[in-house]
Amino acid sequence: MSQREDRIKNKIRARCAEEIQEEAALLRARADHAPELDWFLDLLAAGPDSSVIAERVGRPVAAVLCLQAPLELFHACGVHPYKIFGGSQTAPRLSGPSLPAVMCPMLRSALGLLLLDSAEDGGAGCAGWVIPTTCDWVVKFPEMMRVCGRPIERPVHMMELPHLKDRPGSQERWLEEVYALRDFLSSLGGRKPDRRQLLASMQVYQEAWGAFSELTALKREGRLPALWFSVITNAFFFDSVERWTEHVRAVAAKFRGTEPAGKGVFLAGSPIFFPNLKILHLLEDAGLNPVADDLCSAERLFPGAVFCDDPSEHGMLKAMAQRYHQGCLCPTFADNDRRVNNIVSPANRGLFGGVVFQVLKGCHPFDLESLSLEQRLKDEGLKYIKLETDYTAEDSQNLLTRLEACRSTLD
Repeated sequence: MSQREDRIKNKIRARCAEEIQEEAALLRARADHAPELDWFLDLLAAGPDSSVIAERVGRPVAAVLCLQAPLELFHACGVHPYKIFGGSQTAPRLSGPSLPAVMCPMLRSALGLLLLDSAEDGGAGCAGWVIPTTCDWVVKFPEMMRVCGRPIERPVHMMELPHLKDRPGSQERWLEEVYALRDFLSSLGGRKPDRRQLLASMQVYQEAWGAFSELTALKREGRLPALWFSVITNAFFFDSVERWTEHVRAVAAKFRGTEPAGKGVFLAGSPIFFPNLKILHLLEDAGLNPVADDLCSAERLFPGAVFCDDPSEHGMLKAMAQRYHQGCLCPTFADNDRRVNNIVSPANRGLFGGVVFQVLKGCHPFDLESLSLEQRLKDEGLKYIKLETDYTAEDSQNLLTRLEACRSTLD
């Protein structure tokens, strides 16, 4: 690397660190900040260097790009899953010159952060990579890393995701993919899980789901702000699931007595990752409170707890496959009416009067979905606003003005 490139990289690294500290300081200064939240903030403030995460959890780390890969299976194989994401507005400056002008800004940011990772192999301190074939950007991620000059040197396992959920043949193929994932993770963790280990891991995640459900209920009641909910979910992959569950319970206990605030809305669309919490701040400034969402960075962190009637190894792997395939609401699926039905379900209708759909420029699956979603929601009598944004702060005032106008229609 030339001295000039080294200076640019160091400058971007310093600015990325400043972004993280600025957002963390902003959150700590909030009136509703509580000491129980500091564990999550400390994890995020330490940055996304996966070598640090591997040392923290004391397990081999596998990078994963989407949430269709059963987390229980990682745990049973002795491997820690680390979701690759990017919330930095500065990191794309490092990866951007090598990438298409119009592409998912979240993944552009993630690529930039990986170029800053302390590990020499571009994989971060990861023993391997797991890539479910969701959107085209995800499928091309290894190729984009190579184009950026830092190819993945660790083993890469692609999971071919059937995009039709309701076909029996698709479900059978996905079960085969889960079996193949078990073998891959076993090679990373050094153990092939037996029935007892699979069951123990399912129980660990059932406890996590229970704590998470309690947290979600507080959000539904308007007691836990969406900003804090996102901080907690974003920190999930930065430490062990057991420690995360323990701290989630402490936060839930703290916020049970708080008063609801803001006009309830449903937040849909592209994921939101720390430190780029711009949309959540703007919603609060406009007097809107996202009491529910279907973001894969927030409420869709889990598809739900895995339960099975058949305690055999095959029965548990089948239950995992079904839960993570059937329960996923990613817009990359072709048969996805359940996504809209989830928003307009009777259980949700009394919680909010409108839907805010935010889409990142270059995030094509969500952009396409917004076209059909808008008409269906309006037919249901729900207010709807679509916000198209990027990883910049320049559009904040315009977005705030539109959100304030939306707020006035909900009274």
